[in-house]
Amino acid sequence: MLASEALAKVVHQDVDLTDPSLEALEISIPQDILGIWVDPIDSTYQYIKGSANVKSNQGVFPNGLQCVTILIGVYDIQTGMPLMGVINQPFVSQNLTTLRWKGQYYWGLSYMGTNIHSLQFSIPKGNNSETHTENSDLEFSRPFSAVISTSEKETIKAAMSRICEGGVFSAAGAGYKSLCVVQGLVDIYIFSEDTTYKWDSCAAHAILRAMGGGIVDMKECLARSPESGLDLPQLLYHMENKGASGVDLWANKGGLIAYRSRNRLDTFLSCLTQNLGPLKTQT
Repeated sequence: MLASEALAKVVHQDVDLTDPSLEALEISIPQDILGIWVDPIDSTYQYIKGSANVKSNQGVFPNGLQCVTILIGVYDIQTGMPLMGVINQPFVSQNLTTLRWKGQYYWGLSYMGTNIHSLQFSIPKGNNSETHTENSDLEFSRPFSAVISTSEKETIKAAMSRICEGGVFSAAGAGYKSLCVVQGLVDIYIFSEDTTYKWDSCAAHAILRAMGGGIVDMKECLARSPESGLDLPQLLYHMENKGASGVDLWANKGGLIAYRSRNRLDTFLSCLTQNLGPLKTQT
């Protein structure tokens, strides 16, 4: 079965999704403050190519249908902050007998002090593989892991190799790489170029905010002194880039860093600055 046929079947299925964790949630968000970014097929090339037999590297797929995601992100049109996000991964595993694919989805909501996400209800008791206590000795002692693009700059690749001690993975798709952070497969997703867009990052950003993380402007982070005490430059979703045109109006200028833990991010930025230097990211 072609990937296009498989996705068409998934899209047109009547699926009854119920989530007990949401039934007891009472929250009112004014609809007139909401904007939405949608990417109907992220990692389009992988979808067209349709590779189904790619092996993962410690859970991270470098390419293939597993890297295809559907991204829906909701943001506050007044502040630009992401509020809600859904990531659907339609091609997770394939039944070799029926050739049918099984998918999965992730969601998160972060609004006015309410932070809730799907992963917090799917983790077995006693298993902390998905979440790490920020003050734990384990968090500070274990080496960093990161996912990057195959097209990343060589200077960034070299710095990441030194920081992560071999725990650097390459993967296709901005949405999928962000999902790797959401899933806890890696600590960091870093991309230094200006070629991701608001629809690529909004969904994952909302989920990560609900988890205590976020997605920040890489260039701005490296330009700031760690001792400045300033708030992190989170990506915003409501304003066009001045002087740009076409799709570049909504590009994530300055690159991005997606993270789950603020403490881990602070340590990572310190290491990145030492290995890279803030001025080198401005070229």
